Amino acid sequence: MIRITMRNGSFVAWDKNSYTDYMYDGKCFIITYNDKWVGIYNMDHVRSITVDK
Repeated sequence: MIRITMRNGSFVAWDKNSYTDYMYDGKCFIITYNDKWVGIYNMDHVRSITVDK
């Protein structure tokens, strides 16, 4: 599970079945599913990211 908490207090939780990989490009945290980008989060708006395996 990936939990992304935004600076305004809201959060998004990605279950392991809804993503296959994730990456960080220096400005954005990107979640992929079967080589397609399904979530893009600008790090200027993110407070924390927790990845549970």
